[in-house]
Amino acid sequence: MAAPKVLVVGINPWIDNTGINTLINFFDGWDKNSIAHIYTRAKLPNTHMCDKFFRISEPKVMKSVFKRSIRTGEEVFNSNEEAVEASQENQIYNKKHSSLMSLAREFVWLLGKWKTKELDRFLDEYDADVLFFPVYANVYMNRLQNYIRKRTKKPVVLYVSDDNYSYKSIAKTPVSLFTRFWLRSQEKKLFKNAEKIMVIAPKQKEEYDRLFNTDSVILTKGIDFSAVPYEEKSLNSPIKMIYTGKLIIGRWISLAKIAEAMGEINKNETKVELDIYTTDVLTEEQKTKLNRNGCSVKGALTLDEVQQVQKQADILVFVESLEKEFRYTARLSFSTKITDYLKSGKCIFAVGDKDIAPIDYFNRYDSAITATSYDEIGEKLKELINNENKIIEYSKKAYDCGKEHHNAELTNKILVDTITDAVK
Repeated sequence: MAAPKVLVVGINPWIDNTGINTLINFFDGWDKNSIAHIYTRAKLPNTHMCDKFFRISEPKVMKSVFKRSIRTGEEVFNSNEEAVEASQENQIYNKKHSSLMSLAREFVWLLGKWKTKELDRFLDEYDADVLFFPVYANVYMNRLQNYIRKRTKKPVVLYVSDDNYSYKSIAKTPVSLFTRFWLRSQEKKLFKNAEKIMVIAPKQKEEYDRLFNTDSVILTKGIDFSAVPYEEKSLNSPIKMIYTGKLIIGRWISLAKIAEAMGEINKNETKVELDIYTTDVLTEEQKTKLNRNGCSVKGALTLDEVQQVQKQADILVFVESLEKEFRYTARLSFSTKITDYLKSGKCIFAVGDKDIAPIDYFNRYDSAITATSYDEIGEKLKELINNENKIIEYSKKAYDCGKEHHNAELTNKILVDTITDAVK
């Protein structure tokens, strides 16, 4: 049976080797003539995945509020060049936005022109067998997806990778609550009309199955474990911990608490070091609280450099915030970093609330040492650093967990079977 023709509707263009690669990972190996992508950023795609793209340029949608004649959507092709509007767009999205600005953006899309004859022509000519919709916390994306669903009348497979529905993960301000209410009204239409729902973590499956009376399917990034066999290695002296990633939404505070705990552990001799690699620019407070007791911030790395640094580590650090303001921001998310950590065959030390999906996952499968409070950070870290056998034990547990639950052969089969069943 030939692969069903899939139309994926998302935000970012597909660009190989950028780190934003979950959907590329899912569909890698799919017949490139049986996949097309509609997206809403100004950048041009550059990927081996497929050759058929339709771009709805957000900067042009903004301009169309006042200039209705502007052409906002067009078919585009793989290119190494940067689109004219891309630099303008980067300036917009590299800034931190308030909830009020996010709401203003939704009204721009509400008033702007994106339901065009060019979009309709692309949908009609491609004539997909099935629609694959990642579910985003953006009203405009849900509206776009609902329009395409109604226009094409094709079966829908949803992919949910974060808490984009409940009120638990947002600030309790009038603007945030109104935006979430609006979002939920659009998402309900998607969930009600979906043939299949895919989620990213066991905790999310349990919650969404209750909410929507469904039997969702768990799908995460797949790893080819045959290419990365487990190797037990001698530990460094001092023990080397590594964190790679952003410091946003309170994560830096969790890292600062680890640095604080290292002061007691390293009091008489340096037993452990933590190197933090991030693209973020640090405040003076962050510099002071992170660069101490054997913990130091090193700056940014390329993707290849990240892999090399992680290979040299003994412990990989995963953190979410324990602050009340941010505790549930990433409540149902499941970062691709987790599968990469599991693949590495390194011990994982994870910090976060016990009710968020990553910590629930690590505890459910006993694949990491977890700390779910500030007090536990010092206790668990000290216990781990003073027991090298435990570091080695959890290195193997992490790898075995990844091999059992995230093997690429398994995840590929799950995706193909789910999409094929939706078409039937």
